[in-house]
Amino acid sequence: MVRSLHRWWLDKSAGDIPDRADLDPADWRRLLPCLFIADVEREPFRIRYRLMGTRAAEATGLDITGRYLDELMPAGIEEPWQEHYRHSYLTRRPVLGVCHAPIVGGSHFSYEFGLFPLRKGGAAVEQFVAVEDYFDLTSTLLELVEWRAPACS
Repeated sequence: MVRSLHRWWLDKSAGDIPDRADLDPADWRRLLPCLFIADVEREPFRIRYRLMGTRAAEATGLDITGRYLDELMPAGIEEPWQEHYRHSYLTRRPVLGVCHAPIVGGSHFSYEFGLFPLRKGGAAVEQFVAVEDYFDLTSTLLELVEWRAPACS
């Protein structure tokens, strides 16, 4: 899923980042359940989720549509998500990676993610399209993850 969205982003870039108008949901039926659309607020820098796919909501156990990223992280948790978005915003480049979430019992659950900056008619980064690929996950992440010790790279 991440590679498919990355190929699309590169194809639509044409010397600059793609415009949000280039993102046609009809082209992404397979990915829609795992897609996120997020708005950028500049001062202060904040990310607000406009849309969260149904599979992502099912996997995490919550729907974050309309919520701010900085309000979602439990107190005391060091998550790099805000830094990933800021880096992508400043560089105008995607951020791709794997998140290794500790599972209760000592092992880890891994999933791939990609954050892709978008314009909306002008030159500024106004939104992100993101995808999380949970592969064949049948449980929710909240059932599996021990939130006391997250680590993403």
